[in-house]
Amino acid sequence: MTANRHTDVIIVGAGLAGLSAALELRRNGKTVVVLEAQNRVGGRVFSEQRDGIIIDYGAQWISPYQTRVHALIKRYGLATTPTYRQGNTLFIMRGKRWTSRSDVPPLPVSSKLDLYRVRHKLDTMSERIDREEPWRSVLAERLDSQTMETWLAKTMFTSQGQSFCRLIAEEELSGTLTEVSMLDFMWELVSAGGVDRLFTGEEAWIVEGAHSLPDRIAAELGEAVRLQSPVQRIEWGVGGVSVHTGDGGCWKGDKVIVAIPPTFTIRIDYDPPLPFMRDQLCQKVGQGSASKFVVVYEYPFWRKNGMNGMAYSDSDLIRATMDSTMPGQSLGVLTALSSGREARNLGLMEEREREKEVLRCLANFFGDSALRPLAYYEKDWSADRWARGGYGAHFGPGVLSQFGPSLTEPVGPIHWAGSETASEWRLYMEGALQSGERAAKEVLASTERQT
Repeated sequence: MTANRHTDVIIVGAGLAGLSAALELRRNGKTVVVLEAQNRVGGRVFSEQRDGIIIDYGAQWISPYQTRVHALIKRYGLATTPTYRQGNTLFIMRGKRWTSRSDVPPLPVSSKLDLYRVRHKLDTMSERIDREEPWRSVLAERLDSQTMETWLAKTMFTSQGQSFCRLIAEEELSGTLTEVSMLDFMWELVSAGGVDRLFTGEEAWIVEGAHSLPDRIAAELGEAVRLQSPVQRIEWGVGGVSVHTGDGGCWKGDKVIVAIPPTFTIRIDYDPPLPFMRDQLCQKVGQGSASKFVVVYEYPFWRKNGMNGMAYSDSDLIRATMDSTMPGQSLGVLTALSSGREARNLGLMEEREREKEVLRCLANFFGDSALRPLAYYEKDWSADRWARGGYGAHFGPGVLSQFGPSLTEPVGPIHWAGSETASEWRLYMEGALQSGERAAKEVLASTERQT
């Protein structure tokens, strides 16, 4: 049995949210410990170097409007590179193939007008959604009474326009539109600053790999980060908290910030139990499903064929691809994404069968050269012990409008963080950082009130 240890604030989870909270608290003179269940930091940000290539298995891309991410990139001397977009993007929808130099396929005029209408409607609705507390918005109950699929079917009048919106939205949400409340989607849209800014979310990526961000933060925090320390029990009351880990250790503190996905927060035993509203909220969250595949070739052959490596399909197991070739590198790297039902189907396959299916999809996009890779890497986030789903959690109809306040509302000395709770760039790395800052500021403010 490890002796009790004391610190001002205990943070559960060493993803970007937990690490961000630790940095903010340290800057304000608080002592912290960050308890991480895994043998690495980063959570759903995970990169490895393989044969001289950085493989990003999780969160990867960033927007120029994500100020916190860019501040850390500058602080730690990292570099970014723009996503390769020179050439044509491929779209496969409703059995037809289109190529386009824009982000939209060359649809009929009626479908383009339909897309313009829905874009305008989304931006108009955004003005009536509270970014901090969307469940208090005027439109909250109406939007939360329907899935995004239902809303799309009622709002758009062309089948091709609907297909394009569904294709792009499902890749963004890591799930099918029948699983996600329209209010949940609108919260993500508003948190990014609207449709135009949301579409900038994949404009660049970090040369050293996205995992370099949590790695650098953890190095700065030093011994405050404790790996392989899964939290099993939190005892809380007016006197503070006692946090028990799987190795028999116990940390005592004034406050605790739980910075892990909502589903996992209720796998911890709380004494006394959490309020029923918080518990039921977490019972109703959906983690989505996502798999990511990184395939390495002798050279980026698709570029010679006038393609930029971006492809979208509404009829295959791979829904989207991106060119992740390092600038100045001779090897070609394609990143392939699968989500929702398709990711689950791939996850049920044996590894060799899954690789064969992924390469078949890539060959359908870019030709038979895609069948001859030098290397193949994969990450099924649904099978990951500490993720069990997609890159972020979503809520179905009726959840946020009834239980939403419990997502961020502190419970005594317990505070909540994580990209699902963010009010800026929710479900992105930027959102994780912002949520950690917000939770830390809540802790600081409550501490000041008590003194």
